[in-house]
Amino acid sequence: MTDIEPRFFDTEYKIFAHLEWEAIRMIVFNGSHMNIADAYPKFEQRQFYWIDPFNDKASEEHHAIKRKIQKREYSSLEDFYLALQPLLKPQKKGKALKDVKKRTAQAAYQLEKLGEDFIHNPELFKEARKVAKYIADKGKSEEVFTDQLTQLLVGHNVDEFTDGQIKTIWTFLDKQVEKHLNLDRIEAAILDEDSKNLYFMWGKIKREYPKGDTFAWPVKEAAAKCKCSKSDVGPIMKKLEKLGAITLIQAGKAGKNSSRAALYRREV
Repeated sequence: MTDIEPRFFDTEYKIFAHLEWEAIRMIVFNGSHMNIADAYPKFEQRQFYWIDPFNDKASEEHHAIKRKIQKREYSSLEDFYLALQPLLKPQKKGKALKDVKKRTAQAAYQLEKLGEDFIHNPELFKEARKVAKYIADKGKSEEVFTDQLTQLLVGHNVDEFTDGQIKTIWTFLDKQVEKHLNLDRIEAAILDEDSKNLYFMWGKIKREYPKGDTFAWPVKEAAAKCKCSKSDVGPIMKKLEKLGAITLIQAGKAGKNSSRAALYRREV
């Protein structure tokens, strides 16, 4: 018996299971079919069902690893698993693949455009996007921008950057902040509430009435347009007013013989 615990034998990944079986057989049991069968009797018959999926669906990378196993080029199972690691990452498909290709093309363009000032540091730019939102939320003062840029650079080994590369990240951060500022801060606050009814109601008001318009908004009509209950309309409108999107001009009045719709003004 062996104390080696296979990683793929008891999974749905038949191609990896086949490669692992072969690797253990060649590296641990010196190529012996009998010894590996004795060590893993549970999988002695099952391993035959891994062969066809491998032959039918394995990529050239999979076949290359199998050839190296057969030639005994892996001195240990650790070497085998290390070689297998890149193939375990999920592959991009469809729109995700198109997005990767687009970003790759953009990176190539930036490399050609910026030359020595180009920065290949995905984590830096990922963090820069988060910093940009923080700066925008603070109103993009020069003091806040400079402070956050300095912290960003220090956190990513600023001493390794040239002056041109520092300018590159400064420009990137500045553009990201402007993108956030282009999204009206009140509308951003509405989005941050994570309320579908709130955002849908605001969308209907924007669709119907331009900025500065005064409009009547009966509860029944608002509920129908927003696809919500009539009891939800009041709290939603109060939230929009609190966030500065609208102003209540005249409160509504319900009555058996007469009623009055609430009047609002769209502020943004």
